[in-house]
Amino acid sequence: MEPTNPLSDQLANIAPVFIVGVVIALILVRMMLVKVKDRWARAVSETCDTINFVLILAFLLIRPFVAQAFYIPSGSMENTLQVNDRLIVDKFSYRFHEPQRKDVIVFAAPEGATDGQSDSDIDLIKRMIGAPGDTIQVKEARLIVNGEPIDPHTEGLRDTHAYLREKLGLLPDAMVKLYPDHVMIEGGHILSKADLAQLLGRSGAKITIVPGEVIRNGQPLDEPYTREDPDYNYPNDGSGQPLKLGKDELFMMGDNRNNSRDSHFWGPLHREKIVGHAVVLFWPPSRIGRIR
Repeated sequence: MEPTNPLSDQLANIAPVFIVGVVIALILVRMMLVKVKDRWARAVSETCDTINFVLILAFLLIRPFVAQAFYIPSGSMENTLQVNDRLIVDKFSYRFHEPQRKDVIVFAAPEGATDGQSDSDIDLIKRMIGAPGDTIQVKEARLIVNGEPIDPHTEGLRDTHAYLREKLGLLPDAMVKLYPDHVMIEGGHILSKADLAQLLGRSGAKITIVPGEVIRNGQPLDEPYTREDPDYNYPNDGSGQPLKLGKDELFMMGDNRNNSRDSHFWGPLHREKIVGHAVVLFWPPSRIGRIR
């Protein structure tokens, strides 16, 4: 999660060693002024004390151990979180209890998650889907016309959602979500199976819609918070068997399932990587509220 606002975000992410240096410098100034009796010296000394108190509280106590502001740089968590949303992350409560399924969590990027960038300084945000001991499987969305599965790859398209966007004349980033009895476009416009058949140029054809789904411990999840249902299979090793999470392993997924580099790409997340629980959205003002 890299800064988009250079001043505010760089200030929020100043290195602790820099803060310690400033505190020491202000203490030295304070000591140099101890014997000066002039009013200006006392004012400067009091200002140094105030600045040090604020710096120590905000940067050396609250930010590392209690709470920190973060911003969203990409669309991987849409529609729950939008690009440039700003939020508060609780870095304290997970010291006393384990993360819960469906929590939106900030964590240090695991190896291989950032296209060759240095992972150590990058934080990511995803939703926790699986806890230690859970089994996880993802099944891709499919469209079947008159008993014949549609293969998007034969038309140079990557998946079922891209196929529908192409055939329905939608923009490349239009939201398409599949349900067993209809297709939802952009979160509001609903196409019945009959409507879909007509728009595909197959009026009267029998349409079968198989939404993509995440299966945890053998049960498909109800996930109203996702932008789209998944368009991939996981694990994709050909075994057809779910992944079983080990001790201290979590399965993290972006709510924008088909545009998120998450655990289906780089594997389970180790518990030690967690930074905190994303709890409150504070910007933009029109969307202030608890993150669910």
